[in-house]
Order: sequence, then C-alpha cells, then structure tokens
Amino acid sequence: MSDYIEALSLYGLKNAKTTLLRHNENRTYRIDCDEQSYCLRLKNPISGFDLSVFGGEQETLLRGELDIIKALSEQTDIPVQQPVKTLSGDLVARLSDGTLASLLCWMDGISFDTDKRTEQMLISAGQTLAKLRSAEEVTPNMNIFPRFSYDQKLVERLAARAEQGTEYLPAEAINIVIRALKSVARVMNEMDENEAALIAHSDPGLGNMIWINGRVGLIDWSLSGYAHSYMDIGGLMGATSDREEQRLLLKGWESIRGKANRRYIDAYFSLSVLLFVCCQYTRAKEWVDWFPSALDRWQTTIFEPFSSGYPIPCIL
Repeated sequence: MSDYIEALSLYGLKNAKTTLLRHNENRTYRIDCDEQSYCLRLKNPISGFDLSVFGGEQETLLRGELDIIKALSEQTDIPVQQPVKTLSGDLVARLSDGTLASLLCWMDGISFDTDKRTEQMLISAGQTLAKLRSAEEVTPNMNIFPRFSYDQKLVERLAARAEQGTEYLPAEAINIVIRALKSVARVMNEMDENEAALIAHSDPGLGNMIWINGRVGLIDWSLSGYAHSYMDIGGLMGATSDREEQRLLLKGWESIRGKANRRYIDAYFSLSVLLFVCCQYTRAKEWVDWFPSALDRWQTTIFEPFSSGYPIPCIL
C-alpha cells in the first residue's frame, strides 16, 4: 500500500484523487474526495534537506505547528487551513513505517506565485505578516507551543554545519558564510535588548500566500518558530526579486509596525539564504547547473556586504 493511501485511510478518505504538489521538508499532496479538497502532508523530507540543526522531536514539533494554526484561526482574522482529525480523533497520524502525517482543509484562492500580483495584494501581504506579529505581542497564549527557535544557538549550529561542508562548498564560501552568520548573531544580540522572540511564519514565500476575498491567507507553517519581529519581513524580501514588489511588501509591513530598521531587514534576509545553504548544501552535486553561480552571487551581493556593515544591494 502506498504511504499516502495508508494515510488517507486513517482519515476515512477513500477513492480520492491525489496530486503531488511538492517535496521539500514534507511530501505534500492535494486530495480531492467527495467534493471536498484537502492538503495531505507526509513528514518525509527530500534527500539532502537536513533540518537536524533545529533539533526537537518530530511529532512534538508537528503537534505544536497544528496547535499554532488552530490558535491563529481562533484568535486572529488571518486565514489559515483548518487541521482535520483522524478517525480516532487525533490531529496527527503515524503510518506503519513511522512516517508522520497531517491533513488540512484546502485553502481556495489566488496563489501569489502563479497569478499576477497587484499592488493591493502585495501591500496586504506585508500587513498580514505585521499583524501576525502584533497579535502575538498582545496574546501570550499564542506563544506556548513547541516549535523551532531562530536564535543565536541555531546560528552556532549553522556555522558548525557550514564548517562540515568542505566536500560540497569552496573554502572561501564557507568562511564567508560563517562571517555572515556571526554578523546575524550580533544583530540578534542587539534585538534581544528590545523585544522577545515570538512565533513567526518563517517561510513567507509567494507559494505560501493565498489571496482570498481581499485578505491574505498563510499556508505551510512547517518551518514556523520563535524569532524576532524581522524574521518574516526579512524573509519576505526574498520572495520576489522585483524591487518595486519588495517596496510594496515593506510598505504594507511599515503601515502596521512603523519605520523598519534596514540593518535588521538585511540580517533576516541574509539568514533566510544562509539557512537554505547550510540545510541543503549536500544537494550541490545535483545542482551543478545553477548552485555554484548562485552561491557566488549570494557571496557578492548578500553575505559580504552584510558582514562588512553595508546595505545588501540586491533588495529594496
């Protein structure tokens, strides 16, 4: 029996149409059954996508993610996907081979990564991520769930992992990555004096934002975790290379949170790219047609300027 068929049986879904959507930290499917649609996720990362630097026990973290989604649906107006219970009443299923599965209601709407993005959509996206942070600052019980931590200890582990990448990364690149990580840690130290680490989406790519009747829904909270307030706006700058779109996203964020600190944006934009490099560099041998040139570009336009105290030239 295929693992997704076994998973669907635990939710009582039979004769469903199954479409593989993507495979990264999860294997994710669209499920159409009895005129309803769902999102099935199997906790089975693609080979080379290593999240071990985050630590934590998988089932505990998954339950924390689903609890966050439930809390958001109950305590904010941000559209999220509702978790679906198994036939036994649990939100998490474990397959016979130990794989963890979760099922969410499908979110209909316009995906930011497949359709034309309007000015209103982009401003609203920035506002939504800002509202998420503001809501958590006044709702303490939204920050009690076991999730990843995007903090100095993570940065230390990322640096250690970079040092182990000599088979895949040039020595110069490893040194530059480590210098950039140290610069990120210094910004985190500074921010620790002014604010707490609260839940951030932490993966605000265009494919994780859905336009629904004038609102922005956020999907795929599998990388969510505790971070400073700039985690999502910094990551959002990497969602598009179009500078005007970046400015509109920031405009929306600033309309809620006030004038942004450019150094903090750069730190968390850098972190989003550093996370990608450190967690997936073992796939470099698969990506020979683009990864080496991309790594060179990131060194020149992101890591080196940021480490040297200059604004990153490839955003805004």
